[in-house]
Amino acid sequence: MQKTKSPYINMLPLALLAASLATFCDAIHVHTHTLAYPDPWLFGQAFWVLPGFFVTFMTMSVGYFWMAPALPKALPTGKSTSAGAIGPCVEALISFGMVYLLSGFGNREPVLLSAIFYGVFALRLTFTYEKGFLLVLALILAVAGMFAEGLISAMGQVNYREPEIFHVPFWLGALYMHGAFALREGMRCFVYGR
Repeated sequence: MQKTKSPYINMLPLALLAASLATFCDAIHVHTHTLAYPDPWLFGQAFWVLPGFFVTFMTMSVGYFWMAPALPKALPTGKSTSAGAIGPCVEALISFGMVYLLSGFGNREPVLLSAIFYGVFALRLTFTYEKGFLLVLALILAVAGMFAEGLISAMGQVNYREPEIFHVPFWLGALYMHGAFALREGMRCFVYGR
C-alpha cells in the first residue's frame, strides 16, 4: 500500500511561491512610498516580511482546505477543490502580482485605485466559476487581511501613506479579494492536483 502525502506538505511550495511574489511586490510598495517600515533590514523591508508572508499564505491555504468542504451545499465547491492546471495558476498569480504592483504605482490616488480594484474584481467575478464560493473566500481574505495588517500597523511595525480605515488603505481589501483567485488556482494546482 502506497502512503499518500499530507495535503499540508503540498501547501508549502505554494506558500513559498506566493510569499516570494508578495515580498517582491512589497519591496515595490517601499520603493513607491506606499508604506514604510520603521526598522528596515533589506530593500527597505523589515526582516520579518518574507516569513510573515509565508505564514500568511500557509494560513490562507489551510483555511481554504478546511473551509471549502464545510460550506453549505448552496455554495458549490466541486471545481474549486478539484485538480487544476499550471496555466490558470500562473495566470492567476500574474494577475495578482499586477494588481499588487499597480497598488504601489497608483497609491497616490487611493479613491480611484479603490474604484478600479473593486470594479475589476466584480468584473472578474462575473466571468468565473463557483462565484458564491469565490465571493465568500474573497470577503474573508479582505476582512482578515485588512484587520491583520491594521494590527501590525497599529503596533508601529509598518506605516501606510494613506491609512483610510483601521491604519490601512481601503484599496488593500480589494488586493486581498483579487488574491482569492490566485489562492483558488494555487490550491487546485499544488494541493488538489497532486
